Amino acid sequence: MLDATLLPFTAVHASLRLMHHGDATAYAQGAEDPVTRAWAQLPEPRYTPESVTALIAGPIAEGLANGTLFVLTIADPDTDEFAGSLVLFNVADTELGRTAEVGFWVHPAHRGKGRARAALFLAAELARRSGIEILTARTIPENTASARSLEGAGFRSTGEGNSTTPAGATARTRHYSRDLTPEAELRISTDRLILRPHKLADTEALYNVYRQPGVARYLLEEPWSPTDADRQVAKRLPQVSLTSGDHAVSLVIEHDGRVVGDVQLWLTEPERGQAEIGWVLDPAAGGSGLATEAVSAVLTWAFETHKLHRIVAQLDARNTASARLAQRVGLRREAHFLQNWWSKGEWTDTLVYAALQADLTQPGHTQI
Repeated sequence: MLDATLLPFTAVHASLRLMHHGDATAYAQGAEDPVTRAWAQLPEPRYTPESVTALIAGPIAEGLANGTLFVLTIADPDTDEFAGSLVLFNVADTELGRTAEVGFWVHPAHRGKGRARAALFLAAELARRSGIEILTARTIPENTASARSLEGAGFRSTGEGNSTTPAGATARTRHYSRDLTPEAELRISTDRLILRPHKLADTEALYNVYRQPGVARYLLEEPWSPTDADRQVAKRLPQVSLTSGDHAVSLVIEHDGRVVGDVQLWLTEPERGQAEIGWVLDPAAGGSGLATEAVSAVLTWAFETHKLHRIVAQLDARNTASARLAQRVGLRREAHFLQNWWSKGEWTDTLVYAALQADLTQPGHTQI
């Protein structure tokens, strides 16, 4: 069953929380919007603040209590203002495992701000931590905005067919699915490490790494505060694919069950296979080659699995440890720009390292 004690969840562009009576007016207004009425397939023909208040006290409260129906608020993470609705329903044990369905709509005042995709990522995390193994969704084929949100949140289309909508009508719908089992997520294993996507539970460990002045010295940001940690991890949560969404992957470095840093890779030219990579390791875990092992594994995965053409690393020239690491993993130094970047009150130099996909097989080249 779904676990309401896990809420709320917060990301950069949205929060996911329980509904309360203060949401009733905004919910009713959003549900009356013509676009919402056309695409959301809501079960009631009309909503008023009074009817929404009654739903919150009745069926919504009952669904939360028995863990089978979650009608949740998508909220602005800065103001907590109602921004839309997300529903988890149809919880069932099937031959494929425990499944649930997600539906959502966004208030017209909050469209175009990334609320839907962020909320879908949070819903997937809530479902996963509640024991759901497969999260499904349906949308009208013509609803391209909904399709983009689902695909950007890691859902894949599984086909089309006629189905009964929440409104009770029969309609042709496009079906989506996201596998939430651990083995379905991106996972790179080495002799000593596991590299996997970020989870909310990683926030404290990463805060303890990035809060250190020595770690932040050559980064663009200052040492993290607890608020920075929440924001930065929330930003990394949806970065799970080079082929959709942000065209980025953010992977924590896990050693002996402990998160000791992370590696990020993002496409700078998706259509031409060009990317940039960055990394951070807890100094307490340094000196034993863990960062080299992690970065090398991600480079190999990116070149071999995604056939990228070129991967670049840009470093503060004073960061000699990262420069040595770049050379160890097979990146060649291509440039040294003098005082080209204003950072933390001073002009700094930048070193540029890079490797080509062809370097994997070039004789005599350091193995990536």
